[in-house]
This record gives sequence, structure tokens and C-alpha cells, in this order.
Amino acid sequence: MNYFKLAADTWANAATFRATRKRLKDYAYSRQWEDLTTTPEGKIITEGGLVRKDGRLPQTNNLIRPLIKSVVGRFRYNLTREELATDDFLREAYEANQLDELDSRALEEFLISGCVIQRVGWEAFTDGEGIGVDNVNPNRFFVNRFFDSRGKDIRFIGMIHDMPIDRIKLCFAAGDSCKSGDSCKSKEIEEVYSKCDDMRHASISTIGKPGFEESFFYCADEFMCRVIEVWSYDFDTDSEGHPDPHWHCRFFAPDGTLIADTRSPFLHGSHPFALKFYPLTDGEVHSFIEDVVDQQRHINQLITTIDAILANSAKGVLLLPSDALVDGMNAEAAARLWNHPGGVIPVNPRASKFPQEVHSNGSCEGVYNLLDIEMRMFQQISGVSTAMQGMTPDSKTSASLYEIQIYHSAISLLDIFETFNSFRSLRDGLILRSLR
Repeated sequence: MNYFKLAADTWANAATFRATRKRLKDYAYSRQWEDLTTTPEGKIITEGGLVRKDGRLPQTNNLIRPLIKSVVGRFRYNLTREELATDDFLREAYEANQLDELDSRALEEFLISGCVIQRVGWEAFTDGEGIGVDNVNPNRFFVNRFFDSRGKDIRFIGMIHDMPIDRIKLCFAAGDSCKSGDSCKSKEIEEVYSKCDDMRHASISTIGKPGFEESFFYCADEFMCRVIEVWSYDFDTDSEGHPDPHWHCRFFAPDGTLIADTRSPFLHGSHPFALKFYPLTDGEVHSFIEDVVDQQRHINQLITTIDAILANSAKGVLLLPSDALVDGMNAEAAARLWNHPGGVIPVNPRASKFPQEVHSNGSCEGVYNLLDIEMRMFQQISGVSTAMQGMTPDSKTSASLYEIQIYHSAISLLDIFETFNSFRSLRDGLILRSLR
């Protein structure tokens, strides 16, 4: 079986997920006018570009970011109330990897994309070696389509690494010794990546450019080299012909050259990835913030409309009939006197009308009502009340009602927290059953 091609195909199959994740991430971090639309002339541009084309300024009122911060804040508050791990090995892993901080960032990813991935393996620290835990960017991860929320039907999984050539040689040619003129692993690795660099530079014009999706084969950083880590559940036979199913790991260079392979070295005998996709109904991923993106988009459109109405409404416009001016005074002089505190404008008593100032708030009443509805719908759909976000209640809200609002918000988020905590339990199990 060509495991390298299978890895490339599996990564390519997740292109729709990566595109969705990018859109949701853009909304989370205030890049909320990047959705594509079509102009009346048939040209495809961003929604922000269309608004600017109409002479308006796109307005963003990001409600998603505070929503995420509120949930992550509640998680951190819960962490302070958790009991410390009783297992010394697990507690050391938590401290060495700063897992509370790592998990907080992983939760933020989980809320945005609906997936959380960590890799648990052996690492070298500044003060020695031990179990290392790292968050994995979903853009650099691939897995076969699976339907079991516990991941029991995963059979093919892996990730993309970028590292300097010296680290690659350290990882895969450590302890390798060769005499002058002899072939050795370190030299083989250098030769392989020398050819890969030629291929990368040949296509460097597309890497890192706007609209470019991260490549499976090459990285944009010229000082880094691509390594593809692939784990497969293989069914071999032992020396006596009996079935021998096991997890097998392979590392490939970007041209498909096999750098190293081994059976799973871990005590648990599996791959090193802890992951959770949410909710995984029929294998689909739908994140927490996906439900409120449409409301956020509509809120931005309404605010932009209100801004345009107000910008084009009359504000302090002076109506000055031409026959109201006395001889020797022009409109410019009258305007200066009008704007001056305590100014006096001499007028013609026989004028048809006297000067007057016009103020207009524009026709925003219906838009304001719609905006208020959308804001309340945003809160209802997310399940996170203003109380949970720490906003000051109005004077009519009692302390008991405020606590009830926080309680109900916590209940609505219980599924999110429990799903994430089940991921943490899975990760802790990998730590305890890795290399002990």
C-alpha cells in the first residue's frame, strides 16, 4: 500500500473542513466581511468590497470574540476548582507542559472549529526528557473519516511537521556513524531534502501568496523542511502465521521517500493523538460559534446600514433664504456668525422666511428594532447570557435572578464542557500509558 499517497489524499479530502474553519476563524477575530458575493455585473468580490463599492464603510461589531472569551474564562474558573492529579507522573506532565494553558488554547480552537487535537509523545526539555504534549493545528492534521465519537473506528491518522534539517537528522539519524566514503543515514537525509528543496523552489511562486491554501508537500519557510508523520492500523502476521494487528508509524519526506518506520513504541500500543470532533453526527463537524455566524453577519449589515443613513442625514443644516440677508452680508459670513457662540445675525425684517436649522435622525426606527431583535437572538442561540459575560445588570435585576441567569447559561454550555473534558481524560490516559 502506498501510505504516502493515501496520506496526501486523506489531507486533500479535508479541504472543505479547512475552508469552513478559516471562515469561522475570520469571524472570531474580526475579519467578518470576507464572504464572497456577486455584483450586479456578475463579478465575484468580498462583501466588504461590495459595500465599499457602494460608497459605504463596512462596520464590524464583533460579538463572537467576547462570547469565546466568556466560555474560556468559565473553563479557567472551573480549573481553579479542580483537584490536582494524584498520580505523580501525570502531575509532572501537567507542570512540564503547562497543560492548563495549553488546554485553554485548545478549547478556543474547539469552540471555533469544532475539533481539538493534541499529540502525546516523548520530548526533550531544557532540564531533561519526559512526556511532551502539543496542540496540533487542524490544518496540518489528517484522519480517515470516522463516525464513532470516541474515535474507535480510526484506522489512518497523521500530521505535517516543519523542522530544520539538523533536527530531522537528530531525530532520524541519531547515533548513526559512518566512515568516510560510506553511506549513512545522515547523508541520505541530506540528499533527499536537497532534491525536495529543488522541487519546492520550483513552485515557490505559489507558496504563501494570497488565497494560497497550505500545501501538503512544501512549506513556505525556506529554512524549514517538511516531514509527514503517518500512522496506520496494519494487519500483519507473526512468525507462526497468526494475525498480528498493530499501529505502525512511518515518516516521509515530501517527495514520498520513507525516512523511518516503526511499530508503535508506546505502552498503549496506539497512535499518539488525542482528538475530539464535535458533534460528529454522521461524521460531520459543527462548531459552537457556527450557530451564531449568520446573526453576526446580519448585525454587521444592519450597523453598516444605520451608519450610512446617519452619515447621509441632515445634521445642523442652516436654511437661509436669500432675501433674509441684509445688504453687505453674504451666506459665508452668516454661517460663521451662526456657528459662533453668542453670535448675532442681522436679518431683513421683510424677509419671506427667517433662517432656521434642520436636524434629521434619518429613517432608522425600523432598522433599530431589527437590530435589537438580532442582538437578542444572538444571545438566545449562543446560550451565553449577559450575566455570564460579566455585564452589569440593570437596576431592576435582582441578585437571585442574576445568579439564575448564570446558572442557566452554565447548563446550556454543559455539553461543550463535558465533551472537552472527555477529550482531556483521553489525553491523560495517553500520558499515563505512554512510556512508563
